[in-house]
Amino acid sequence: MSHYAEEHYTVYNETGVRARKEHTCSACHEPIRPGDLYTRVAIIFEGSVEALKRCARCQAIHEHLRELSLEHRDGEMWPDERLNCGQDYAEEWGGEPPPEIAALAFLLPGEPLPEATPKVPPAPPPPHGGFRTDDGTGF
Repeated sequence: MSHYAEEHYTVYNETGVRARKEHTCSACHEPIRPGDLYTRVAIIFEGSVEALKRCARCQAIHEHLRELSLEHRDGEMWPDERLNCGQDYAEEWGGEPPPEIAALAFLLPGEPLPEATPKVPPAPPPPHGGFRTDDGTGF
């Protein structure tokens, strides 16, 4: 779920968009259908560029894990971009996930997110020590 943020992204940009055509989520590999909200992620790290897409469900989980890291680990951890690090939630965070996050695990493609889950992905804080650019200018 997360890894220690020993190094920093040069650029980390998340953009919430509505799909015009079908895509595949880089985390769960489920289809993102036309009309669905999803998040495009652009990363530059050590000179390499990576682009990925997260469906609204996986984005909500990623945001939750980022919040936990900021609250409990002073931002020293960062969730794996594809949510595939193999760690167990209870072992990593000392308890079960909140009900609205646990419900996401059983959400079927095309079902709406639970009401407690944000509908439009908000812009995140930059990764631990990294930079986020929304318009290409950076900060």
